[in-house]
Amino acid sequence: MKKSWHHKIFPLLLLIAFFFSFFYWVFNSVKTPDHIPNPPQISNNTPLEIISGNAIVIDGDTIEINKRRIRLIGIDSPETKQKCLDKNYSEYLCGEAATVFLKKLIGNKNVDCDSEGKDIYQRDLGNCKMEGININYEMVKNGMAIIYNLKDANGELKNLEAQAQNKKLGVWQGAFEEPRQYRKKNKYKHH
Repeated sequence: MKKSWHHKIFPLLLLIAFFFSFFYWVFNSVKTPDHIPNPPQISNNTPLEIISGNAIVIDGDTIEINKRRIRLIGIDSPETKQKCLDKNYSEYLCGEAATVFLKKLIGNKNVDCDSEGKDIYQRDLGNCKMEGININYEMVKNGMAIIYNLKDANGELKNLEAQAQNKKLGVWQGAFEEPRQYRKKNKYKHH
């Protein structure tokens, strides 16, 4: 018995449908965003240079070495005039507390920062250390800063933030507004 033309074309149609489905899946799984916003922090994680010297503390997440502003990468500290609630739910200047903490932490010690690029305000983005202590991590560990972008943070930084939160250190002792929300509401001008 001879096969009808339906039996010859059906496998070919199945094969064509498979290829169309496959290409549709491939091209739709690799989407490009409609727009790419300018993030406040841009980094390629490869140190461009090391900036060393005595640091002047500007605020809880910004220092200056040799007249170069360095934003401590990966963290976000309350703004200088920002208020938080302490463990008794009384207002206090948490931004000022973070600045004072950073000043005491650094003191007159030499600081080395790996510059990992610039932010949109042309500040160097730095991972800074002194005497073997990672300053960025120390600020989070003591609740004086939070992780800037959780999805970009490594496990160690996430653990330090969780410990600070559990121990109710710094901003975690009561209640606070995320610094980026505070800046947005107050149209905060950057340094």
